[in-house]
Amino acid sequence: MLTSDNSHSASHAEARKRPAQERSRRTVEAILEAAAQLLATKGYRATTTNHVAERAGVSIGSLYQYFPNKDALVAALVEEHLAAAGEMIREACRAWRRDRPGPAEFAASFARLLVEVNDAPVHRVTYNNAPPLPRTQEMTEALVAELADEVAIHLRRWKTPGPPELRARTLVIAVLAVIHELVIQTPPGPARTAAQQQAAELARGFITPAPAGSRHAPDPTVDAARRNEHDVQ
Repeated sequence: MLTSDNSHSASHAEARKRPAQERSRRTVEAILEAAAQLLATKGYRATTTNHVAERAGVSIGSLYQYFPNKDALVAALVEEHLAAAGEMIREACRAWRRDRPGPAEFAASFARLLVEVNDAPVHRVTYNNAPPLPRTQEMTEALVAELADEVAIHLRRWKTPGPPELRARTLVIAVLAVIHELVIQTPPGPARTAAQQQAAELARGFITPAPAGSRHAPDPTVDAARRNEHDVQ
């Protein structure tokens, strides 16, 4: 879901035009579907616009009417992924508000959601190769903020200590990083299951209140809030 930094130039990665007619929309859909298939199977470097046009059954000229280069195709696929991710996230948020899960159940569900959102083969390719465009960066930041706002609602419900907004945003970014860099990079099997459980444990560590009177490691979000209060005084 997050887009990683890379060295691609964003100056020529925008689509040339948006399809207005049904026939044009079908052409663009075929091009993007072909690009997704090739990127997932051949990888970024081995995929060319000529390969995509051939797989889509269109001329290279038709492809270039909509996408000036490979990076423009990748950027369009990222937008599609982020739009679909938004729908999945909002559905999960509705379920969490309805079911009101406890911290452990929420943490497992949260990690599972982020794996499902980010586990498509084409996303693993575009995550490492997508050019940094304002549009996709805005969409990504909006989804992170939406998730953080939802997590903060439940932190307040559980009376988790510390500033809920800071803790929620830290949780989302930290778990997303583990999902991207560890879980979805691990082949399916026991090791991957264990990695996903670790992501859930990380989430639970942020959201489970420490038992009253227990000794525990210092909480960075609480410490940061206390420092801010001291600076204001």
